Amino acid sequence: MASAPRKYSARILRPIPYDAPGGPGAEGATRQVAPVGSYDVAETGEHLQFFSEDGDPFQMRRSHALEHKRAGHLHIEDWES
Repeated sequence: MASAPRKYSARILRPIPYDAPGGPGAEGATRQVAPVGSYDVAETGEHLQFFSEDGDPFQMRRSHALEHKRAGHLHIEDWES
């Protein structure tokens, strides 16, 4: 029996640049910016998926999110890193 993905509450305190997979007519990743705001976060393998009321969901590599958490740009409640 597979366990459900863990979910967290998060706040991005400074805009975070990240590489989004794919993109219209592009190979590989495209550079995006995650805006300041409150998010619900779910684990999706080695990525975290961010959901907000105002925008489309986006995914960020877990290791990249951890770097921004350490730098103080991202706050995730109850995150076991």
